[in-house]
Amino acid sequence: MTRGRAIAAAIAAFLVAQVAAVVIHGVILSADYQPFEGTLLRTSGAGTLPWQMLFLPVVHLALIVPLVWLYGRLPLGGTALVRGVKLGVLGWTIGQLPVWLLWYAQQPWPGHLVLKQLGLELVASLAIGLTIALVAGASAVPARRPVVSAGS
Repeated sequence: MTRGRAIAAAIAAFLVAQVAAVVIHGVILSADYQPFEGTLLRTSGAGTLPWQMLFLPVVHLALIVPLVWLYGRLPLGGTALVRGVKLGVLGWTIGQLPVWLLWYAQQPWPGHLVLKQLGLELVASLAIGLTIALVAGASAVPARRPVVSAGS
């Protein structure tokens, strides 16, 4: 993968992640989050967002840039669709799954809400993985073929 394709894939995936975060957490789950505003969640005073919200794009970049880097180095086989799904599941497993389960273990989130968050984040991670695979093109490392011994 060329540097230009890697940068383009990172930018495209970052935009997908930003839109997905707004749709998931700002629209779909907003009613589920209302009981937790001011206790577990930060409130927006007088319609302004807290300054800590600036960390959200940083978090997305901290996940996407390594995923693009990994994509160019992992032997993901199959079509762009298959490679994107594999990368999306990998991203969800190393990024979203541990975070939401950690928060569930530490804070009094209801189980049904955590399941919604995990499911919606899986959809977002799949979209991010597909975006990276489609924009970046074929991964640099070909898929490994099974080794067959001479005696088999």
